Amino acid sequence: MKLISRIILYPLCLFAAIWCWNGFRDAYENMQIDRFGVELDEGEAIPVEVGSAETGDSDEAFDIDAVNRMLTNTTQDEVEDKSPTKTEPQAKGENTSQVDAGETEPLEKKGGMMTYFSGMLAALIVFALLVARDLGHLIGERVGGNYLTKSDKSRKADMYEEAEALWANGAFVDAIDSFRDYLRVFPGEYHVHKRIADIYEKDLVSFRAAAMEYEEMLEMDIPTARWGWVAIHLCNLYSGKLDDADRALALLRRVADECGDTPPAEKARERLAKIATG
Repeated sequence: MKLISRIILYPLCLFAAIWCWNGFRDAYENMQIDRFGVELDEGEAIPVEVGSAETGDSDEAFDIDAVNRMLTNTTQDEVEDKSPTKTEPQAKGENTSQVDAGETEPLEKKGGMMTYFSGMLAALIVFALLVARDLGHLIGERVGGNYLTKSDKSRKADMYEEAEALWANGAFVDAIDSFRDYLRVFPGEYHVHKRIADIYEKDLVSFRAAAMEYEEMLEMDIPTARWGWVAIHLCNLYSGKLDDADRALALLRRVADECGDTPPAEKARERLAKIATG
């Protein structure tokens, strides 16, 4: 996944999750407030003031006695002849409609609350998947990179040991060929070029081939001090075994001029000074 996609998706998922959480929390709090208010309304009692006998209110007492007499004088026939009013079904229907109207609003609020909750959960799942994907790629690259690095090191060691085993058995040309194979797979290895030059010079006594190998090493990107010592060694070959004083002198001057204050540069200046004094 590209970096710009991560920059957009990560904050977007977090923002969506936080927004849905706030909506879920507000909806839940509103539902609890409404529920608490309904319970209070149902539990409220209408205060009724009843005059007690202890107050001595004669009017209220008279009214209560009159009502009691009226109820007592009601005949049983009148009670039986009364036809019952069918108000209960209407009351039931009326109560049902009230219950339905009262339950619709909480159901709608619950649905909205669950919508917020589902949105928050989806945003968090997407965020977790993105994090898991990126972490998986990162861990896989590191583990795979370490495995490949370890494999390269093991292969290098095997190829180098194989070439050294050929040299130990006296197969110097085969050893050089094996080192060449190594360089074709892993080019730019200074110590392998140095080993080939040593075999040419010391074992095969081929100074011209050794000088050519050192010349190739001078073209490599190596530290200044190391480059200077390779050049000094090549100067010794030119001035000694190859009897090429002009090349040796020109190379000494390069070392003195280009290697700064390194030990090979100081050695080159000393030798140039001796040559100058005769």
